[in-house]
Amino acid sequence: MNLSATHDYQQDLDSLLQYFSEEELIIEKYQALGAKNVKVQELKETSAGFVVTTYRDVPANVPSLLKSVLGDYNTIKQVENWTWQDDGSLVCAMSVTIEGVPAEMTGTLHFSEPLSTVGDGPVTRNEINLTITSAIPFVGKQLVNFIGQDSKQQMEAEYQFLKELELTA
Repeated sequence: MNLSATHDYQQDLDSLLQYFSEEELIIEKYQALGAKNVKVQELKETSAGFVVTTYRDVPANVPSLLKSVLGDYNTIKQVENWTWQDDGSLVCAMSVTIEGVPAEMTGTLHFSEPLSTVGDGPVTRNEINLTITSAIPFVGKQLVNFIGQDSKQQMEAEYQFLKELELTA
């Protein structure tokens, strides 16, 4: 399953980036989205950007068919490799695994400032592309659909959380 979304923010890239690159703000963001036991395992600079690895327990409103695979809370491992581009934009190649669940999510986030000089238009744009896969038949399709729907809700919740920051900036 493929998911994509475009999120526009009335904030500069550096302000938004703090919630993806500063340990305290990463934890604050995920806790505000309902996660528990949020841990930033790795946060380091690279020659072209930075790498972030996080773990968090997230609530799951699981359909009965998937209860044997997913619990009430699931531990998510998310690895993000952020790289600055020549045009000043920032690309994140990410992978997300749910511990003990035979599914994987991979994708990219592309942060840019395409309209930063236009009136009150968007200042920073985040273009999101995700792919969710599972190698098991039948239940795997149901699992991918569930993870896809949950991911859409999480993307929207994160978008709204970050947009709320515009009001306090």
